Amino acid sequence: MIVSVAAGQSATRADTLTINRWCRTAFDLLSANTDSANALSRQIVSQSQQIHYPYGLARGYALIGAVMRNQGTFDSAVYYAQKALPLFESQNRRDGIAHVYNLLAQTYKRMGDAQNVRLLTQKALQYADMARHFAFQSRNYSELSRAYNTLGISYRDLHKFDSARVNYLQAIAIETKYHPNPSYLPVSYANYGQILMDADRNFTLAIRFFKMAVPLYEQQHNLTGLEHAYRNLSWAYRQQGNQPAAMAAADKALALSRLVNDPHRLFNSLEAAYMAYRAAGNYAKAIGFLEEWKDREDSLMNVEKTRTIAMLEATYQFQRKEARIRQLAEENRRERRQMTYLTAGLCLLIFLFGGLFWQYQSIRSSRIRIRHQSDQMALMMKELHHRVKNNLAIVSSLLRLQSYQLTDERVAQAIRTGQQRVEAMALIHHRLYQTDNVTTVNMRDYLSDLANSLMQAYGYYPDEVDLHLDITKEWLEVDIAVPIGLIVNELVTNSFKHAYESVSRPMLRIRLHEQQGLFLEVQDNGPGIAPDDWEEHGQESFGKQLVASLCKQLSGVVEVRYQNGALFRMRFAEVN
Repeated sequence: MIVSVAAGQSATRADTLTINRWCRTAFDLLSANTDSANALSRQIVSQSQQIHYPYGLARGYALIGAVMRNQGTFDSAVYYAQKALPLFESQNRRDGIAHVYNLLAQTYKRMGDAQNVRLLTQKALQYADMARHFAFQSRNYSELSRAYNTLGISYRDLHKFDSARVNYLQAIAIETKYHPNPSYLPVSYANYGQILMDADRNFTLAIRFFKMAVPLYEQQHNLTGLEHAYRNLSWAYRQQGNQPAAMAAADKALALSRLVNDPHRLFNSLEAAYMAYRAAGNYAKAIGFLEEWKDREDSLMNVEKTRTIAMLEATYQFQRKEARIRQLAEENRRERRQMTYLTAGLCLLIFLFGGLFWQYQSIRSSRIRIRHQSDQMALMMKELHHRVKNNLAIVSSLLRLQSYQLTDERVAQAIRTGQQRVEAMALIHHRLYQTDNVTTVNMRDYLSDLANSLMQAYGYYPDEVDLHLDITKEWLEVDIAVPIGLIVNELVTNSFKHAYESVSRPMLRIRLHEQQGLFLEVQDNGPGIAPDDWEEHGQESFGKQLVASLCKQLSGVVEVRYQNGALFRMRFAEVN
């Protein structure tokens, strides 16, 4: 629980720095965990009121408004935006005013989408232009880029594609010239790709821009942005005629929209999934997506959409009847063969045939039952991994919030280290429930994600660190992958904490091979650690104890060397 200051107490520099840090964290959570963003934003408002900090209060109201917008509670989003606006105006914070106008513009844009009311979209256009004006005056290039993107999507919804194109290109120019933080460059790429797709029908170039946006969104851990990019990739692939790619992209968008719990994005992803599966002729799944899509639509279903459902139902039922006719025809052919045997008077053959037929049906029934049970088990395992991942994400969020409350930096650092261990385990379960393989982990992708996550956690950018991954043992069982991931998490964390303070260009190497067992190496280019020091002081550090315990669990040993830095080498027992 965050410790509150006494009511009526004046704000100190430490208090305001803490609240501003919370604001940055809550803004990042908006694109990944709406519930956590909501809880932290309301804490910001409460603390800012107690210490009479109007800037923090204004930012807190704006953050709550953004949460309400993401949750589709548009009246509340406008209410909190209107509470934030006069606070920013009283402080002459033009960047804050631009931020609120961007929030209002995006809220009215979504209202126009939900209610299909052109007047609301025109209102969004007005607010976006006001955001552009104040962002330009304050030289806040991040809000300026955001305003140009909001202008572009509003013009796009009004079918003024040339105006939308100009604004998207302006946003890209600002991003490439000033490199603002936070960056809206992936948003600009994805939005410009939509113009290429919708207005120009240039699907190849549109797909290129969507794919340019994806890695940038991944670096930002922006799940809502990834949903938007994959949804547009699905639309482009479908219109290009690449139906398998369209369905795969739609599935990713749908999974992301469910993860971030954003009704607006879920509504749009369901539409993309329905269109992709319908185009591929998979009417059974298309109907499911269409029904869920319609359940989430605010307005009543019109006649044309009802006709679409009826057409899909009719097509699906027709295909089922055709399959049943083929099955009956096949059974009829077998019966005719049986009658031939009967007329020949071969009773023994009839007996044998009846036995074989019964055995065939029994085996076929058993196979169907086993396959059904296998599918159910796989689904349950995915659900289990999903729930474990969600529970670990909650634990991680609680640990993060707890660390913000602590004044003792050593204790706070210990809490953050624990949080990183939890996130290392959550990352495995996140990957498992997103694939069909629910018992093994792709270690190349997992260790890459883990290293980049720790790199970001300790304030390093990807282009600042030489990261070398040499992974030839690509797949491991879950019960082996988890301890391996925790070992790598501890050693890489140790490198980022202690190895790079006096290094001009950090280097990190992770190697995982199968050589008469499993062979793991983690190396940095820091000052290194003497093997005797590791053995002598190993019992004093929980992290070192954890590495030793996990190695022992896998019937392995750890060897520490100095080789242009610290080199940790571990060999484990045979791995299937």
